[in-house]
Amino acid sequence: MTRRFALILVAMFATTSLVLAACGAQTPAAPALTDPKEILTETVLSLKDLKTVEFTGTFTGSLTVPEMGALDLSTVKVSGAADIPGKKAKFSLDAPTVLGTRIDAVLLDNVAYYKIAGMLGSMLGGSADKFTKVDVPQESGKPVTDVAEIAKQIDEFKTLLDKLPSPPTKGADEKCGDQDCYHVTLKLTAADLKALDPSTTSTEGDVSLDLWTRKNDRLPAKIALSVTAPDIGTVGMTFDFKYNVTVSVEAPPADQIVP
Repeated sequence: MTRRFALILVAMFATTSLVLAACGAQTPAAPALTDPKEILTETVLSLKDLKTVEFTGTFTGSLTVPEMGALDLSTVKVSGAADIPGKKAKFSLDAPTVLGTRIDAVLLDNVAYYKIAGMLGSMLGGSADKFTKVDVPQESGKPVTDVAEIAKQIDEFKTLLDKLPSPPTKGADEKCGDQDCYHVTLKLTAADLKALDPSTTSTEGDVSLDLWTRKNDRLPAKIALSVTAPDIGTVGMTFDFKYNVTVSVEAPPADQIVP
């Protein structure tokens, strides 16, 4: 009886130890953030570890273009995906109400392929039916993964945030699909923009930025940008992001490339 009891105690202790060890091995939850500047900073910092991303974007409002009038942006849609370590990406823009524009582009390391339909294509010399192949210059300078360079850029970003005439504000936390998100808003008037960069020649126009940051990994889940200016009207853009996705990018077939 005593031996059986001892074996039971040993089994219970071993099971409990395994459970505690498993719990201790889990990644601890990121501490909650309340300072909107810190949320913005950590969002920028999270991008250094980005591997794959997929995004979609929609537009609102209209854009006033000299000699063309107001162009409706409500039908404009963009989408894309990128594999950062694999150095490949793809992008598409469908803007039927903006000069019938359609853009498809593929990037593979240092080579890009693109085709452009609509009046914009004729202006830029692209083809609507076949891809144009161009070489992409190799990046110069320090890589984005350089620790010292990242620290420098973060310090510069913090300095910029401290200079903002109107500091960012934190709203109520929200759901972004299946993710819990922080919501930070930044509003800048034309005077604010002038104060940030006195050399700018533009003195009119207000900008509003809303950022939803995922609590678990600080990556941006959604970004909404609105720009209002007398000379262009009001333009709104909203982008949604997904991460750790499979990105499939291939070069177009040879018969679909401009000779």
